[in-house]
Amino acid sequence: MPIHHFKKFISGSKKKIQKIKEKIGELSKMEQYEEDHIKKVQAETKVKQPEKITVNLSLASVTKATLVIMLLYFASKFIYEIKSILIILFVSILFYAAIEPTVNKLQNKKIPRAVSVLGIYLLMLGVIVFFISSLIPIVADQLLEIARSAGQLITNFTEGKGLENLPFSEKLTPIIHDALAGIDQQTIISNIQSALEKIGSQLQNIAGNTWGAIKIVFNGIFNAVLVLIITFFLVTDKGSVDGFIKSIFPIKYTDYIIEKSEKIKGKIGQWLRGQLMLMGCMFGLYLIGFSILGIDYAITLAMLGGLAELFPVVGPILAGFPGILIAFNESPWLVLWVLGLIVLAQQIEGNILIPVIMRKAVGLKPVIIIVSVLIGYQLLGILGIILAVPVATTASIFLGDYIRKDK
Repeated sequence: MPIHHFKKFISGSKKKIQKIKEKIGELSKMEQYEEDHIKKVQAETKVKQPEKITVNLSLASVTKATLVIMLLYFASKFIYEIKSILIILFVSILFYAAIEPTVNKLQNKKIPRAVSVLGIYLLMLGVIVFFISSLIPIVADQLLEIARSAGQLITNFTEGKGLENLPFSEKLTPIIHDALAGIDQQTIISNIQSALEKIGSQLQNIAGNTWGAIKIVFNGIFNAVLVLIITFFLVTDKGSVDGFIKSIFPIKYTDYIIEKSEKIKGKIGQWLRGQLMLMGCMFGLYLIGFSILGIDYAITLAMLGGLAELFPVVGPILAGFPGILIAFNESPWLVLWVLGLIVLAQQIEGNILIPVIMRKAVGLKPVIIIVSVLIGYQLLGILGIILAVPVATTASIFLGDYIRKDK
């Protein structure tokens, strides 16, 4: 091989070897980059071991926690022991919220607040005496009469007696039988009779003793008088509530509490006045309607319809059932008239009375009112029904503020 060819071969080999080295260097860099990248990813995705948290419980902290628990326990016991006083105070505030707008209007006419309150008390006493002495005896007698005839009323209804006069009796009778199949009628009749007899007997006792009726409602004549006295001073001394709030709450909270107390007082007063007017209107409407139709026990059925206004939506529906049952036993055709009366009354209530009377009421959902009334009755009986909506209103105002603040 000539020398120049050998040199050329050597030179070419060196170039190829250099290129191979460069390729190897590039591959090494790529491998190093990949290794570094993998290590970086692993470091980022590596799960950190949870840090150990050490809680040091000193004797002082344990003592403080124990004292707080004991304080809460004794506070709850104390509140339970004075619950009757708290109820009296709440009823007084309820009356105060109800009558203060009237007292303010009379004061604008130059009538002293004390005279206005005493006049309202006398008017209330007159209404209660008239109600107890005139209406309750009639209702008591009618309830006892219904109790004695309840078995026959329900039996006639379940057996479909009298339906033969209706053109659709052949279709209606099997439907009634199927709906009532499997129901123990005797147990139902027995329970209804015992409940009506108990209520009727209690009403007769109340009718014979006006002060006894007040005692039943307020759990003692002393409590009733105490409610009237507290209400009197709350109404006549306009700054007493604000002064009381300022005396028991820190200064930074007084403005807020006073503002909310005014809002609560306004809503409760509007609800109570509106509820009484609504119940009175529905009582009068049912009484006129049942009397025109000639339904037996018209006063009792009308009173039931008025009281049912305490339970939104479901109350009026349930209150109409006794009227339908009694009408069915008098004449099946009369049932249609009673149904028409109930529908008419509900339309008047929903489209006229509630928009006019209750337009500024508490604003609670019907289901909340129903649940509140049921809980109130379970805890305090009749008084619980009276206090249920005001308590729920108070809770809803503060709870609404808390939710808005939390958002």
